[in-house]
Amino acid sequence: MCTARRMADQYEANRPICKYVHSTSAGHEAIQIAAGLQLKPYDYVSPYYRDDAMMLALGFSPYTLMLQLLAKGEDPFSGGRSYYCHPSSRDSDKPLIPHQSSATGMQVIPTTGMAQGYNTGKRRPARR
Repeated sequence: MCTARRMADQYEANRPICKYVHSTSAGHEAIQIAAGLQLKPYDYVSPYYRDDAMMLALGFSPYTLMLQLLAKGEDPFSGGRSYYCHPSSRDSDKPLIPHQSSATGMQVIPTTGMAQGYNTGKRRPARR
């Protein structure tokens, strides 16, 4: 929780220097971390753009999250082509995270489709 809050504070302190777009998990850290720690590698999760504390709980490092924040080519989610905390991951040691939309609530549609596919016997795609 402290790491997520320190990251949010650091982002705010440097906003005038580096014009990036971000919204943090400030005020939501406890529930996000609790949820993130319950997820297993065989699970699916559709976080939204304020779920950076959950991303930390899933095992993503602050450095990894900052690569996306600063649109760096080494960003493992999108190669620096997405806004901050728009994760996607097929890491075998983490839950499957499909690419996310910016609009709040847009995770509902693809997540519902994943749940329906799972319930009809279509399992998770093979990992790279």
